[in-house]
Order: sequence, then C-alpha cells, then structure tokens
Amino acid sequence: MTRLNLILFFALIFSALGLVNSQHKARNLYIELERASQTAKQTEQEYGQLQLEQSTWAMHSRIEQIASQKMQMQVPDAKRVQVILPADMQAPAVPPAPQATTPNGVTP
Repeated sequence: MTRLNLILFFALIFSALGLVNSQHKARNLYIELERASQTAKQTEQEYGQLQLEQSTWAMHSRIEQIASQKMQMQVPDAKRVQVILPADMQAPAVPPAPQATTPNGVTP
C-alpha cells in the first residue's frame, strides 16, 4: 500500500509542477501577445500619420507653388498644350464601311 501511495504522490507532484510550468508559459505568451498588439497599434498609427504627411507634401497647390517660385516654371498657354494618348487608350481604327451593291453585283 505504501508503494502505491508513493507512486501516486510523485504523480501528483509532477502533474502539479507541469501545471505550474504550463501556466507560467501561458502568461509569458500572453504578455508577449499584448506587447506585439501594442506595437502593431503604434505602427498603424504611425502609418496613418505618414500617409497624411505624404498627401500634404503631394498636394497639387503646393507642387504648383514650388514649381512657380523656386523653379520659375509657368503653366503653358492652352494653344501650346498637346495631349497624346497612350497606344492602348487610342480609339481603334474603324474599318471601311462595306459598299452597297445592286442585285446584279454592280456597285453604284
């Protein structure tokens, strides 16, 4: 009987130690998860700020102001502007319309 009690006692001790160890690992993983979550939130916030800053720097009015003041550039007259469409946006060539024929096969 004593031998059985000792075996059960050691099994109880090892299972208790295993439980403590697994709870400790779970707590450490939860802390790591919270830190990663906080870092992700900060990164998203910084990304939003950078997008706002980029849109501010790329505003058309700001670029136009810098071009006119610092680079002495001017908007050309409308007569001098020529728009060129890329090849994939150009209108397709229209095939010639078929000629009408009379019932005897002669074109009018």
